[in-house]
Amino acid sequence: MKSAFKAYAKINLFLEIVGKRQDGYHNLQTIMQTVGLYDELTFERDASGSVSLSVFSADADPQYGVSSLPLDDRNIIVKSAKILQSEFNVKQGVKITLQKNIPIGAGLGGGSSDAAAVLQALVKLWDIKISKNELEKIAVCLGADVPFFLTGGAALCEGIGEIITPLFSQKAGYKEKAFELPEASKNISENTAYCGSKEGLRLPVVLVNPNFCVPTPSVYKKVKFPFTNARKIDKIKNLIETGSLNCENAREVCFNRLEDFVFDDYPIIKEIKQFLTNAGCAALMSGSGATVFGIYNHKDKNKIETELKNRSWKFWFVDTV
Repeated sequence: MKSAFKAYAKINLFLEIVGKRQDGYHNLQTIMQTVGLYDELTFERDASGSVSLSVFSADADPQYGVSSLPLDDRNIIVKSAKILQSEFNVKQGVKITLQKNIPIGAGLGGGSSDAAAVLQALVKLWDIKISKNELEKIAVCLGADVPFFLTGGAALCEGIGEIITPLFSQKAGYKEKAFELPEASKNISENTAYCGSKEGLRLPVVLVNPNFCVPTPSVYKKVKFPFTNARKIDKIKNLIETGSLNCENAREVCFNRLEDFVFDDYPIIKEIKQFLTNAGCAALMSGSGATVFGIYNHKDKNKIETELKNRSWKFWFVDTV
């Protein structure tokens, strides 16, 4: 039996750095939101007990980096599977196939989302009895963003990103659901890579990537304190919780501190943001880059798409999910 999962990308609607930790990492306040660009993972039991990975890309574009992806324990997908296998003394193995659609090093959380999908899929495939808290502890060992992808939707993420508070739109009648693992059905099970309600914040978003990646560690090394204009998260948090966030007010409340440390070294990213702003979007770099997203009005989509086709950048029109 095979199970297929969608591992969704994320954008950062807000990102402020609130301090540096003794371990060298930075404490953040960020609001992450899943969007409809996703990797596809397929899982099949392997009686030999081994964990194997095959990777394919959406196209031959080197930005996806598929040819350079390791297929052993250095890959977060294989690492996730082996941690579960070891932690719960699982004798079964698994064959994993990844269709890579989210660019690598793009600020979209593709690797972390893949890891979360692996954890959820194998808990089901291997019939592991585990609580949400236990799974989150394993997730944070794999990466700071991985716990977010167990929840998805919109969430306030603090600490290094591992402290998750889901944000629910009162306007949408959007209520938190009890933790539940995805169900398999028939031979192929198609599931999201997160648990909980899919109702809530709905915004049209265009993702624009300049066809190169930005190494996250190099960006954080440039961070210097103190900031003279520290930004507060309250306004955007309130807009999300009241279901009021839109293209117009997003221009005022969306923020990413890391732009200060990326734009000088990567002027094309700044150019993309200005392009989307000029096109009427509320535009912001996601994570540490290189992708910039734009929240747009539906009436502007054709114009934006036409202009993007004249550029060399890769782009996707998606919705928040």
